[in-house]
This record gives sequence, C-alpha cells and structure tokens, in this order.
Amino acid sequence: MARKADPLAPDKMQLFVASLAGLAPAEINKAKVLYIRNAIDEYEAELLSTQASKWMFLLFALVPLFWPFLYVAKKSMDAHFEMARRRVHNAIEVWGDDLRGHHFPVERLVPLKWW
Repeated sequence: MARKADPLAPDKMQLFVASLAGLAPAEINKAKVLYIRNAIDEYEAELLSTQASKWMFLLFALVPLFWPFLYVAKKSMDAHFEMARRRVHNAIEVWGDDLRGHHFPVERLVPLKWW
C-alpha cells in the first residue's frame, strides 16, 4: 500500500515553519493549529482506508502461503500508525506555547484495529 508523505516528518515541518516567516504571530498560530488539525484528519483518513482493506487481508489469510507476508504487512502498518500518532503528539508538545488554549481531537488518533 502506497503511503503519502507524512506532513509531520521533520523535513516537512521545517519547510512549513520556514514558510511562516514574515507572518504576524496570530497568523502563525492559526497556521500551526490548521496544520495539526489537517495532520489528524489525514491520519484518520488513512486509518479508515487501511481498515477498509482488511477484508482483502482476510481473503489472503485463507491461504497459508500468504501468512508470513500478512504478518510483516500488519507489523509495518502498526508501526506506521504508531509513528504517526507520536508525531502528532510531539508536534502539539513542541508547539505547546503557541497552541495554548486550542483543543485538538487527539482521541481520533486510535490504534489500527484489525478485528
């Protein structure tokens, strides 16, 4: 499964912060809030897409030959979603002073449920 570039990857964050140069502090805060909310939305969309494909995994699981590949794919997806959750929390923590008073729907950052 092809994954989009992670908006909270360190290089993407640096580009985003650099693009804020010259803006008023209030505009910078609004942009950071929007950036994190969009990252949460992207996480949720990717999670739903992955959960929709679990039926395909179930069909492949009927053939024992595919079991090792499915195990590796599941571990990879679990690691990807765990990293994405941590990056959102890290961004909120790092920008905490700028984002004070804003609520982010971090409860939507649920782990991938397989069954």
